[in-house]
Amino acid sequence: MPTTDLIPHQTITAICDNVAQAQADMAQAFTLLQGAKERLTAVLGSQLPYVGSAHLWEHDISDYNLPRAGTQSAQYVARNAWRYVLDVCGIKAYMTEKRQKELQQQMEQGHFPALTPENVLSTLQGLTGQVGTLLEESAKEVFDWLRPWNPQSRAAQLKTNQRWKLGYKVIVCYAVEANWAHGYHLNYAREANFRALGNVFALLDGQGAQHYPDDVCTQLRTGLERVTAGEAVPTPYLTLKPYRNHNAHLVFRRHDLVDKLNALCGDGSLPGEA
Repeated sequence: MPTTDLIPHQTITAICDNVAQAQADMAQAFTLLQGAKERLTAVLGSQLPYVGSAHLWEHDISDYNLPRAGTQSAQYVARNAWRYVLDVCGIKAYMTEKRQKELQQQMEQGHFPALTPENVLSTLQGLTGQVGTLLEESAKEVFDWLRPWNPQSRAAQLKTNQRWKLGYKVIVCYAVEANWAHGYHLNYAREANFRALGNVFALLDGQGAQHYPDDVCTQLRTGLERVTAGEAVPTPYLTLKPYRNHNAHLVFRRHDLVDKLNALCGDGSLPGEA
């Protein structure tokens, strides 16, 4: 015959005590996490484009992932902190798109030193020693992007474009797209090119790396939202006119910077030429 006895009093007491202690631990943990969030926000920024740097974890945390979540979260915070340091010091502005992707891949794989003052200073000193080479590489990448590398391409058929040097006016194909309602936006695949262009011009101008929201890419993105085909979007370094055929007509406002870019990169070769 099955028993109908109540659960012993000491077992009920143990259950209640452990649940209460677990709740207290959770409350303390969430308080500490909120404090950590506020601390990271204070040092890594709360404004775009760094708002994501203060996140505590990359993915949702489940009960089944708790044993690994602490380690993953710590690594995620460290990676965001390194990314923030490299961004605000302006080193990445000197890097080509290819080098930036390699750096991003390296960091995604966790290949970065512990975030200590000694390691940060050592890393920055090493990168600073390469600034001249990095700037030349980045300028060459922009220079080659603005010239038609393929003689059979649509850009090469346009008389405005010059294959051997950068002119004061160029036409970039597949640079813009029309919005559904009105205005235009930059082709997403070209945003990195325009960002690099703005940085190279600013560095050649002695102004240092550009920062959001005062960078050429953001200025163009904002201005394009309100224009019609053929209407000019001015920025400090260039004026862009979008067209329905996805072309963008660029007129450079600083001829001295175009001359500097030609002097630095115009060796008479074509992009990709051995």
